[in-house]
Amino acid sequence: AQRLAIARAFLKDAPILILDEPTSSLDPETEALLEESTRALMRGRTVITIAHRLNTIFQADSIIVLDGGRIIEQGTHRELLANRGLYAALIRTHLYPGEENTSGDSSMDPPPTSDSRSLAVNPRSAVYVPSIPAAKGPRDAVHGGKILPRLLSFLNGEWPRVALSVCIGAGTIGSSIALMGTSAWLISTAALHPSVADLGVSVVGVRFFGIARGLLRYAERLVSHEVTLRLLSRLRTWFYEILEPLAPARLTEFRAGDLLARIIGDVETLENFYVRVVSPPMTAILVGLLTAIFLAAFHPLLAPVYLAFCLGAGLLLPALVQFLSRRHAIQTVQLRAELHACLVDGIQGMADLLSFGREGQRLSEVSSIGLRYGDAQRRMVRVLGFHSSLSLLVTHLGSWSVLFLCIPLVEDGALAGPMLASLTLLTLASFEAVTPMAYAAQMWNASREAALRLFEIVDMEPVVIDRLPTTSRRSHPISNDEIRIKNVTFAYPRQPEPVLRDITFDIHPSKTIAIVGPSGAGKSTLANVLLRFWDFDSGEITLGGESLKRLEQDEVRARIGLISQNPYLFNTSIYENLRFARRGVTREEIESAARDAQIHEFILRLPKAYDTLVGEQGLRLSGGERQRLGIARALIKDAPIVVLDEPTANLDALTERQVLETLYHVIGQKTSLWITHRLIGLERVDEILVMERGLIAERGTHDSLIKQNGLYSRMFELQNRMLEA
Repeated sequence: AQRLAIARAFLKDAPILILDEPTSSLDPETEALLEESTRALMRGRTVITIAHRLNTIFQADSIIVLDGGRIIEQGTHRELLANRGLYAALIRTHLYPGEENTSGDSSMDPPPTSDSRSLAVNPRSAVYVPSIPAAKGPRDAVHGGKILPRLLSFLNGEWPRVALSVCIGAGTIGSSIALMGTSAWLISTAALHPSVADLGVSVVGVRFFGIARGLLRYAERLVSHEVTLRLLSRLRTWFYEILEPLAPARLTEFRAGDLLARIIGDVETLENFYVRVVSPPMTAILVGLLTAIFLAAFHPLLAPVYLAFCLGAGLLLPALVQFLSRRHAIQTVQLRAELHACLVDGIQGMADLLSFGREGQRLSEVSSIGLRYGDAQRRMVRVLGFHSSLSLLVTHLGSWSVLFLCIPLVEDGALAGPMLASLTLLTLASFEAVTPMAYAAQMWNASREAALRLFEIVDMEPVVIDRLPTTSRRSHPISNDEIRIKNVTFAYPRQPEPVLRDITFDIHPSKTIAIVGPSGAGKSTLANVLLRFWDFDSGEITLGGESLKRLEQDEVRARIGLISQNPYLFNTSIYENLRFARRGVTREEIESAARDAQIHEFILRLPKAYDTLVGEQGLRLSGGERQRLGIARALIKDAPIVVLDEPTANLDALTERQVLETLYHVIGQKTSLWITHRLIGLERVDEILVMERGLIAERGTHDSLIKQNGLYSRMFELQNRMLEA
């Protein structure tokens, strides 16, 4: 990733180039090769490099040393060494991390050369800044037929509330029908000038049904929305529980914005599944049958005529709407997800978009997707408008048909005159129950697509599964922390070449093994396999004598503390980011771990000390500060096994030495695996494994590997090439 970023910077072809820690994630050999290959590309440009790694900058035309936000030294590599100040101390710590004397040494001065600028990266004035972190200042696919049953299964346990809501909803529409029929009868009868006593019951009925309609509507909303919110809560919890075992391996297949769209947008679409899709058909069936029975009591022919128009308005028209809007509904859900993904990607990469002048292009992409999203929504609304006009036509045709059939009955005396208006208008009012069916059909399309997108993730099988039956699981704890790795091979999906090839080594209790090698050699993959983020393809790994695949994932991770190169910090306070590492941890333990990680004094200088918010992904802090917080978090967890993946990559030489002392003190009593590009302090580990292209190319102690004059020795020389400058 870092090399791609460097390539992108050169492709911009700007006259001024700023490199911020350009090689912090690279091994010495790759770093040296990159320097050679990019030297021609940097020619003719003004280059500013900000770095902790001094072998990145020692050939610069001018070096500026910052401390506490101030320039304290400036000059060439040789001049700054002669000054014997902070730069010389950094050099000594870089080359000889075990020594405490930082007063400078004449033996470190570079030999005189005929042209001190011959190795400069840039013929112009290139300024390189080895800044110290401010420690002294603030700073797949689902079969369509299974979707509906699966969605309805979320209502298990809620069906009594669903039935109550449907009954209340039917009662609400029934009150509207009764109100319309009663008021029509009252007005028609009053026109005949009867006695007031004959109108008393109908007057009371109008009042009752008018009040009941409002009360029942409120109760129906109360019950239905309670069911909806329960369903929403259940959906979110269910989806997160399914999502968690898929991380991190499976989730790398999805964009962050797309996942956000599924978690927020698609789940919210299903929020309306009950209110807009499930409830309206049941209410319509109940109201339609009761209305048909009521009409049949006056004449048998009224019921089938009424039901025919009800089926037309409540079944045929919604089917037509569902057919016409299906493609648009799918497009709406997909374009919404694409818009979310584009927005999230753009916001997260805003700094790069601005620096490369591509904000206009991203704005055009967002605008284009937004326009297409708006067009899809407009097409959906047009279909609804088309349905509304047809529905209104069918509704009035139904009421006119009832009126047409009732007129002969009134003329023959089989039906009282006031009932003519009453039956006609209550028929018209009853169509309120089938009107939402079109929207239900349209919402079903959207709900179906949203469910497909959710089930696409839900139905994925996790890469790592605890397959051991409960009855077969161990009843005794792990006896020790010895790790044995034998003939382990692993390849990522859809990659032909294995990343790990026949790896074999042991880590004995309280021993430290270091793994070094070029970028892409498989070092971090090995850590992921040990943490059971991925399962190895062949071979065997045992922990305390137990096969790793027979241990539960949580049990393995509880015994392993990880110090990663890029620890994730949540958008909350420093205290909360540290506290979550272990349950029941005290404030004193948190502060002690922060002291050991060389971050406590920095935290105290922040405006709110440990209560200071770190921002999204901890972006209010520097990379070195985030890394030290990650180290503190691992110290708080206090696991018996520690995996350190580039734990000091973003630290300057002085802070690195202090942190290394703490780490060696802590892990000296633990079983530990040290993965690093930095060949610093490795003389203190028990064994060093040198990996290349997924294989263990060399192994031994620091001294023995130096004598072999192999890959390790070459990397060590390249890292310390400042001595030859």
